Amino acid sequence: MRIDHDILVEIPGIKSPAVRVLNPSTLEAIWESIRFLPMSRAQLQLLERQFTGPCAERDVIRHLAANPVLVLSVGEREVRISWANPTEGSA
Repeated sequence: MRIDHDILVEIPGIKSPAVRVLNPSTLEAIWESIRFLPMSRAQLQLLERQFTGPCAERDVIRHLAANPVLVLSVGEREVRISWANPTEGSA
């Protein structure tokens, strides 16, 4: 049985904080929001894999289980992802 996790996603200067269900569609939407921002080719490739790769959802869950916020640099900006309900991370 799959358990959906609500996450809080913020891209300062681009998107206000919003609660979303952590799933491949949400990660793809984040990727579409940032993919054309100025960044190096290496960073572009890394972020594409982080948001659209086969283990993207699992990797976000793993990171949030150990840290309260996942912060990814996107050129001069950043993406912040955290649990919408912090007690979920300990479940």
